[in-house]
Amino acid sequence: MVKDVKQATAEIIAAVGGKENIASATHCMTRLRLVLKDEGLSSDEAINKISGVISVVHAGGQVQVVIGQGVDKVYDQLCQTAGFETQASVAEEMADRPKEKLTPKKVINSMMGALSGSITPILPIFIAAGIFKMIAVLFGPKNFGLLTETSHLFMLCNIVGSAGYYFLPFYATYSAAKKFNCNPIMALLFAGVMLHPDMLAIVSAGEAFTVYGIPMKLVSYVQAVIPMVLIVWAMSYVEKWLKKVLPNMARTIGLPVLTMAIMLPVGLCVLGPVCTIIMGWVADLIIWLSSTVGILAMVVVAVLWPLVISFGMHVPVMTALLPAWMEMGYDAIVSPATIAQAMAGMGAELGYALRSDGVENKSLGWSCFITNVTANIGEPWLYGIYLRDKKAMLWHAIGAASGALTMGLLGAKVVMFSGVGFPWLNPLRFGEDMILGAIGCIVAFVVSLALSLIFGFTKKDA
Repeated sequence: MVKDVKQATAEIIAAVGGKENIASATHCMTRLRLVLKDEGLSSDEAINKISGVISVVHAGGQVQVVIGQGVDKVYDQLCQTAGFETQASVAEEMADRPKEKLTPKKVINSMMGALSGSITPILPIFIAAGIFKMIAVLFGPKNFGLLTETSHLFMLCNIVGSAGYYFLPFYATYSAAKKFNCNPIMALLFAGVMLHPDMLAIVSAGEAFTVYGIPMKLVSYVQAVIPMVLIVWAMSYVEKWLKKVLPNMARTIGLPVLTMAIMLPVGLCVLGPVCTIIMGWVADLIIWLSSTVGILAMVVVAVLWPLVISFGMHVPVMTALLPAWMEMGYDAIVSPATIAQAMAGMGAELGYALRSDGVENKSLGWSCFITNVTANIGEPWLYGIYLRDKKAMLWHAIGAASGALTMGLLGAKVVMFSGVGFPWLNPLRFGEDMILGAIGCIVAFVVSLALSLIFGFTKKDA
């Protein structure tokens, strides 16, 4: 831990070539992340000698100084000393760098980096909301019964827990704005438009609505994270363009008004609906697969389900399939697959708690695992680990697919379409096939956990 923040910060600045060599500075939970104009001027040896510095890592075009707890203090001091605003924009000299060849891997890495960078700063929200929600669920009337529904503590814990997820689009919007160097206030205003009660009422009513005469697809963005990140990314480019074309005297009024005017049709009529349409295709694919190809559908659903949830499409899928399940009396495809992926998620959470780098990441893993096991709350895992770490995605996918395939081969059918409280009680939903379902659950959990422990996670996300 850094004892003298000012001295350590001054030494870091000197070791990376001086403040003139720092193009931008950000930080995550453990690392000070610096984009340098010339990395050749930075000395890893000098950085490693600084009191409080754990190590230095070069990744993603950044010099990452691993500090651990207290990194936020060093970051604030660096911004003050070097004259940066927090999350300062990259200097124009960076635009002169040679462009790297665009490859599918580069595109995927960039997308993952953008998503991770937008979600990482709001991890404390998931942790706090998850723990408070866990207290309400675990000690509430449906479980231990120590808190009644009228108990003020029960109500307060529920409010804190719900606030963490109900307003998730706002948190993600603000964080994405900082990531993409976009005005966070304008980004929050746009999120307010998308989540305004009147807008939600328009969507619920199902009546046609237009933006400047352009038809708007009626979509609810409650708890939508990825569409918000995409819209803020686009807004950052609109802002940059307007700053170039607007005269200085017109910026005070012109920049916010024109940004909003341009983004309304772009966000409401194009980008937001595009996300929904794409995930609608996925939902249609799942529905089609469930009625045609059997076991293959289980594997596909198990692998894709976390993404379906992150786009808010899980409810439409379940709603569309429920009548058929009720008529047959069982579901042999989607429900078993979602149970398998939930068990794989818990395996990956435990693996992350045991195997990830850094005290903060391990704490995050334990927090996600405990809140999931005791209160069936999976959002901290989904947004805190899964969407940030490519290896976590992969180990989960393999574990989920293995569990779903096992259930399919054994012929395990779900006969209970409602939840059963604790996720480890999910085998009860299989009724007479409980043992077969339990075997699939164990396979999903063990495979995901084993892969996590053996191969670990993406170190740059630590």
